[in-house]
Amino acid sequence: MRKINILNLFIFSVLLITSCFESTSPEEKTSIVVNSNPQEAAIIIHNDSTTAVTPATLEIDPGTHHIWLVLDGYQTYFEEFTIAEGETYTINTDLVQAIESATLIVSSVPAGATIYLDGSPSRWVTPATLEIDVGNHELRLELAGYQDYIETFNVGDGDTHTVNATMEVTPIISLSVYTTPSGASVYIDGSYTGEFTPITFTDILPGDHNVRIYKSGYNEVDLDITLLENIPYTINEVLSAPVPPYPVFTIYSPYNGQTFSDNVITIDGFIELDTGSPYTGDNAILAINGVDSEIYVSSGYFDETISITAGENELQFRANGPNGDTGVSDVITVYGNFNAPDIEIVLWWNTPTSDIDLHAWNLAGEHCYYGNNVISDGFLDIDDVEGFGPETFAVQTANVGVYDIQVNCYSLDSDTYADASIQVFFDGILMETYGPHHFIVDDFNGSDPEAWWEVCTITVSRGSCVISNDQPTPLVREKIELDKVSLPRK
Repeated sequence: MRKINILNLFIFSVLLITSCFESTSPEEKTSIVVNSNPQEAAIIIHNDSTTAVTPATLEIDPGTHHIWLVLDGYQTYFEEFTIAEGETYTINTDLVQAIESATLIVSSVPAGATIYLDGSPSRWVTPATLEIDVGNHELRLELAGYQDYIETFNVGDGDTHTVNATMEVTPIISLSVYTTPSGASVYIDGSYTGEFTPITFTDILPGDHNVRIYKSGYNEVDLDITLLENIPYTINEVLSAPVPPYPVFTIYSPYNGQTFSDNVITIDGFIELDTGSPYTGDNAILAINGVDSEIYVSSGYFDETISITAGENELQFRANGPNGDTGVSDVITVYGNFNAPDIEIVLWWNTPTSDIDLHAWNLAGEHCYYGNNVISDGFLDIDDVEGFGPETFAVQTANVGVYDIQVNCYSLDSDTYADASIQVFFDGILMETYGPHHFIVDDFNGSDPEAWWEVCTITVSRGSCVISNDQPTPLVREKIELDKVSLPRK
């Protein structure tokens, strides 16, 4: 009898333990595996030193992270990565030996500015002392509410360079736009802001600007304004409905619903007034997927080459009549029957005779531009030599490394300025809009720095694209500077 009881107790215990294991499912862990050669490198994540050294496996929150690997005698390794819940991210790197080094001492008033060296974030804020490589460097300090402090310098082996920066307060520039009715789109210097009235902008530079306000069914408002530091500027417009005479459009191509196997297409058509009188304007607005671009019109006719994206694209034209009344075309939907590239850079500008050029360099230093429109991993679709654009650089399958994107004002021709803007797409999704950048200097051979706009760099790592502002390798940087002062004439 006693044996039976013991046996029953044993069976019950086994069943209880088994049921516990079966009813408990392990939680998915998000982790990072870090290996380096040589080992024993300190692991720093988001400026917080861990107790771990390589090799190590660490649990980490999902999201985007910065990691540094630090080992005496070697250059600090930096990487930005994004990880989803339940995933494991692996880093395997060979640390580069630091043969020569110098010391950088940085302080700022006020303190607490983030330190960027050669375009990449360090893990330090001011005041700080850093060990850096010998050679040329660019230091940038960022602090909310203050203008960036930038300094370039050169250090040799064993040198110490000291920076005592006084941060200047960012001037307050305020532009408020109100309309009746509300919900109008706002364009500044030819670029769509993505905002609707009522809206207040605080990130516009002082000086002269053009503001356009448009709401479907109403006349477009076109204003030239001057913004001054610390003086708020307010626009308050009552929108009116258009009355004859206003422009009407006949679109010859493309037709609604047309499909294209290439991203470069031609649009052409005719504008006249609804009364049958000629349209005497020399320009009109073409909105491509909600982004405005000016097109040239001659005796009512227009003929432009544009770039579309993969999938659905909406095109719509508008122009103002002799009394400022706005005429709008029907929306034309066209389709791009091609795969969206990994990287797509779109350039446009707002003056009719200017020639603004898009330039891109890949990780191997290959230069894609009007004189060499195809490189091993990308291409430039068109070179628009007289006004507006767009020009598009596309990388169908991006390689690991850094792509450098810049814009050159080749010629202003009869214009006195040009405002250029850039859109960056990853896999067909708009990631960032830059500009407008105000050009007042042109230089066909590229030797004048004022004729260049260094837009951004894109880092490709493990199948993902990030707008990083990382620097290309020193070898590629040297080639970029040589390419920029060796441009051929058109």
